[in-house]
Formats: sequence, structure tokens, C-alpha cells
Amino acid sequence: MVDLPPQPPPDPEEWTDEQWLAWLEATDAADADPDMRPPRMARWRDRPGSSVLGAAMLGLRDAIYGRPDDEAVVVRETSGDPPDDDLPVVHLDPDHPERSEVVIRRRRRRPPPDGA
Repeated sequence: MVDLPPQPPPDPEEWTDEQWLAWLEATDAADADPDMRPPRMARWRDRPGSSVLGAAMLGLRDAIYGRPDDEAVVVRETSGDPPDDDLPVVHLDPDHPERSEVVIRRRRRRPPPDGA
């Protein structure tokens, strides 16, 4: 059983960095010991219904407010532009929008190698 660490002082400047690090390590040890957890703390996280409810709440937040902008963006350097074969060709007619068209080319299938 792990002893509970003393509570931090009201003024954070009273403790040194070493005291704060020791306190944080002691609280980590207390959280790791299941006997030291408060009885109702995090029980709801272990139930499948709470996971579904949490996912529904996040989905509702995204539907109302939009997705958060803090998502990671992956940027990768490449050599040159993408090949023009894969790009759709767009012909817009501003005077007659019904005559506008988009041409999408399908990739040609490569013939199977001999003996296949």
C-alpha cells in the first residue's frame, strides 16, 4: 500500500522544483495502486456504456461546433508535381452552366505478366 503524499502548499512558490517532482512521483505511485484510488473515481470509464456515451458526446460536439482545428497536419516533401494523368479535366461554361463538364480518366489496367 502506498502512502498518500502531502498536499501541496497554497502558494506554489513555497516548494522547490525537487519537492514538486517528488510530489508528482508520489501521486503517480498512489494512482497506480488500485487500493489507493477513491472508490468511485474512474469506475465509469471501465463500462462500455460510458464509452458509447462519450463517443456520442464528441460526435454531437463536432456536429454543432465543427471539428477542432488542433488536429495534426502531415506535410511531406516530394519531388515534382503529381502526374497529370490522375487529375480530372474541368471545363466550365460560365454563360451556360449546364454545358459544364468534368472528365475523369480511369487508370488503364496493366496486363498481367506472362505466365500468370
